[in-house]
Amino acid sequence: MTHLDHRKPSDRRSRNHHRSPRPGRPNRSRSAIGAAVVAGAAMAAAFAFILTNGASDPADDAGLRSGRDTATSTAPPSTDPAPSVNTSKADRKPPAAKPTPPPPNTGAESPAFRTGQFIAVLDSYPTDAGMAADQLAKNLAAKLIAAGVPAKAMLASGQYPGLSTSDHNPMSDIWLVYLGPTKSVETALDLCASPKTQNVHRNVACPTYEPAAP
Repeated sequence: MTHLDHRKPSDRRSRNHHRSPRPGRPNRSRSAIGAAVVAGAAMAAAFAFILTNGASDPADDAGLRSGRDTATSTAPPSTDPAPSVNTSKADRKPPAAKPTPPPPNTGAESPAFRTGQFIAVLDSYPTDAGMAADQLAKNLAAKLIAAGVPAKAMLASGQYPGLSTSDHNPMSDIWLVYLGPTKSVETALDLCASPKTQNVHRNVACPTYEPAAP
């Protein structure tokens, strides 16, 4: 027997129209997978951060801090005395200064000559020329002596008749630097013209005298 639906067609359409479709299972699956991926990425990032920056055990940190605090607190105060000045060096006497060698012997101020003795005069310094004539003469004689030249300095005060000026008057008030005495004029000239003498004090004239000549 055929079963007949006595409901009104409009009621069936209305019922079918208000029936909600089934929820989409595929949409829920995709959402769940996306959430899982995001969560996995977050965990991976967290692990990477820990591995990169490192993680220390709180217990180890506490031990290290405790050790440092203990070392700091138990270190005894320094008992070293204040540094003292090294008196051994301060008490040392300075090395003794080397003795100054005596000045060269430039001869007597008024030497004695005999007849037949000759000298060659290198230079002269008048006492009335406003200069320390004696020091100039003695300094030049000392330089010549240091160079190996037998030079001397003397003061002529008119006591030597053979030491005369161009007008035949005895030299007076003048310091002379001379070589000799020698036994001949030639020997006196050779001493004056020698390279050793001329290197110290050049004088091509080299006048010679016989101081004790009458």
